[in-house]
Formats: sequence, C-alpha cells, structure tokens
Amino acid sequence: MQRKLIKQGLGGYTVYLPKKWLDRKGLKQGDHVDIVETDSALIIGSPVKGKKEISVQITDENKKDILNILTHLYRRGFDAIVLKGTDKQIANEAKTVTNELLLGFELTERKENECRIENVSEPAEQKYDVLLRRVFLLIKETQNAILNDFEENKFESSAEISEFRKQQDKYILFCRRALAKEKYQKEPELEWEVLTFLMHIEHAYFYLHKYASANKPEKDKNVIEMLKHLQDYFELFYNAYFSKDIKYIHKINNLKKEYQFGKCIDLIEKGKNPVVFSYIREIFRLIQIGSSPILAKLFEEKII
Repeated sequence: MQRKLIKQGLGGYTVYLPKKWLDRKGLKQGDHVDIVETDSALIIGSPVKGKKEISVQITDENKKDILNILTHLYRRGFDAIVLKGTDKQIANEAKTVTNELLLGFELTERKENECRIENVSEPAEQKYDVLLRRVFLLIKETQNAILNDFEENKFESSAEISEFRKQQDKYILFCRRALAKEKYQKEPELEWEVLTFLMHIEHAYFYLHKYASANKPEKDKNVIEMLKHLQDYFELFYNAYFSKDIKYIHKINNLKKEYQFGKCIDLIEKGKNPVVFSYIREIFRLIQIGSSPILAKLFEEKII
C-alpha cells in the first residue's frame, strides 16, 4: 500500500496509518508504535507487550509430536516454551530440536517432569534479509554437491547435504517467526509462500540424493545435463526474487513446457533412471510454481 506524506511544522512529515490495522492492534490516539529503520525502509509495528510465554502439557497422545510442537510455537513468536510432563527421553528430544532448529533458543531449565526453552540470543528481525539470502544460497550449495556426486558417481555428500537441510530449516523457521511477529512488514502472506517453496525445493534435493545414495544409479549423462539445467532454472528464481524483474518469471514459465512436460517426461519414460528423473521433474515443478508468489509480490510492490 502507499500513503501520502503530510507536511508538518519544522520540516517534519506525518503519514496516515490504516484504521483496520490500528483497530486490529488495539491502538488509539496517544499510544506509541515501534519504528525500525533498515537500509531501504521504515518498519512500523505495535510495541511488544511483555514476553510471550506458553506452557504445553505433554501427554501420551502428543509426546511423539515434540518437533512439531516446538517449531510451531517458535514460528508463532513465543519467547519461552515450558513443556510439562516430560521424562528424560522427551527432554533430550526437545533439546535436540532446539539446538538444531530454533535459532537463538536454548533449553535453559530442566526439572523433574518439566523443561523450559527460551530465547537467549535470537537475531534481530532486521537479519531477515541476510538469512533469507542464505536460504537461497544453501540450495545452490546443495545443487553443487549433488551435481558433483552424480558426475563422480560417488554419493559421499550425505552428511553435508543433511546439514544443509537442517540449516535451511532453521533459517526458514526464523524468517517465519519474524513474519508472525509482524516485525518485518513486507507482504507477509506472499513472503511465507516463498519460504514454503524454498523449503520444499531443498527437501526435494535432499530426497533425490538420499535415493541415489541408497540405490547407486549408473552414471548417466542425461542426469548430469538435467541437473545443470536445474541450476540455471533456480538461478532464474533467485534473480526474480532479488532483482525484482519480471523477465525472469517469464523465462521460468516459458521453459515449463520444455522441461516439465518435455525432456523430463521423455527421460522418465525412456531413460534408464526414471526415479531420478521423477525427482528432477518435481524440482522443476516446485521452482516454476514457486515463482507465482514472487510475481504477486511484484504486483504488490507495483514494480511491474
């Protein structure tokens, strides 16, 4: 949305804030708002009122869902999570999930049947852009590692690729948390969609490599060629997001017929590695449909 600047005395300006937003936040005349300055924007948000804390009772029904419980509450913006009814095994699992996925959080207290996980060194929301770019670059690193393994016909990068996936999941959870806390106002619904597709792309590469590691397919020049095309295709996705240029979206969509409904299907039907090509086709598909929220962001920002 756009707002007109209104000149005030002494050279200052005011801007009109939408009534719906003010009502949703419970703000009225005389209240304060938070203003955060970044390189390219001023971000206006309602002030955080106290530390958000939640307690969750662990039962026989939900004790297998520790990962989902913690990641969900983390991205919802809670600063402290208390798990009640925990045993040693559950507490250890909670600690592992926290260390691997909850950026800036630690298990800070552990008592009989209870443990506390809280924010101790979370990055500022202004790190969103830095970590989001790192999410894109992790996919590029994964692409390089997988291509190298297929070229060498030695699938020895499993630990490295697994670590890439964990890092990406951690950064995406933080980015979603920043969006949920409304500290980072830039089309949050569309930004959330982009994050979702980035996660799916990384996971699809992870499972492609996992399949190859388990089944040791023969070296295939067609696989190597298509993996290189995938790198070029994702580069279009990367450029579309960061350069905000619609021409890259057009290129992605124009190549859909050639890859998803052309070469990939031919190689699935006629090639010697149909499962590998099925994974490759799925990654092409994720990149192509993942460009849709980027296009919508360009419309929202009136760049087109």
